[in-house]
Amino acid sequence: MSSIPNGGSNLFITPGSTAHWVITWNSGGWQGNTLIEVEPLNTGVGLDVEMGNIDRNSSGQYQFAWSVKNNGPNNTFYNAQVSSN
Repeated sequence: MSSIPNGGSNLFITPGSTAHWVITWNSGGWQGNTLIEVEPLNTGVGLDVEMGNIDRNSSGQYQFAWSVKNNGPNNTFYNAQVSSN
């Protein structure tokens, strides 16, 4: 996973592609809102973001899945910001 908690990464995606991500953490519970802001770093690109529910897995970790789809027409890097308040 290329997202950095409390930071961000530039991730590459081609037109028609979808990237799937899962974020996990071991905290003693949900610590507040987790925000994901996904923005293309060049113009002329449409991105769709789909967020999953927050779950607790069998190991006791909290996790949620999300995906980004590039609707084109261009390749792009996108910036994903993740933070917990």
